[in-house]
Amino acid sequence: MQNEPESRVRTAAFYALRDLARGEQATVLTQEEPTLVLEAVNLQLRGRLAWRIFPEGKAWRAEVGLKEDTPPQDVIDLLTRHHAWLDRLFARALERVNKAAVAEAAPLLASFAAGLRAHIAFEDGILAPRLALAASPTGDDPLSVMLREHQEILAQLALLEECLTQDPPDGTEAGVFCALLSGTLAKHEHREENRLFPLWRLSLEELAPAQRRRLLDDLLARLPWGDSPG
Repeated sequence: MQNEPESRVRTAAFYALRDLARGEQATVLTQEEPTLVLEAVNLQLRGRLAWRIFPEGKAWRAEVGLKEDTPPQDVIDLLTRHHAWLDRLFARALERVNKAAVAEAAPLLASFAAGLRAHIAFEDGILAPRLALAASPTGDDPLSVMLREHQEILAQLALLEECLTQDPPDGTEAGVFCALLSGTLAKHEHREENRLFPLWRLSLEELAPAQRRRLLDDLLARLPWGDSPG
């Protein structure tokens, strides 16, 4: 990637890194220091990457892997990663529902539901009171929006689960509820990661390191994590 315009370097890096799997690493060689390029690619890949950069003669070498292969840095880092984990799990379930394989989707949806409820419970029950933010009288502040959207998400999740208890489950109805929940989650996660999480990160920085570590350990113990069934 030497002697190339930055736009071409960024495009080449995106295609080289987008399909990285757990445990894999890729080497990126650039003429210029690659931090800005890697940050741009990482933004496209929704923060999935982690890297180390080394001088390489008159060039630069970046060793790039998945962030999942590195320990989470703090509560916000872990919550962001868990969003992506939930999304991947739900996408796999939705793929099966769309193929009318509702029975195959059921264990994936059960794992997804457990993970989503644990995620929401920690944000609502632990972080919201611990990292209190000023509420707007109109209810459009990031924290109020999060709490309100969580109730909507849980209500949609309950409808999906009720549909799956039918004997036999209605695949068409399950597909409708999955699509509805998928759209709601995508909008919610985007708002949460871009509006609320930066404020919570500032609040976390005001805590002592030991307090931040306890919060992270508590979250690690509560969240389903790692490989999923199916």
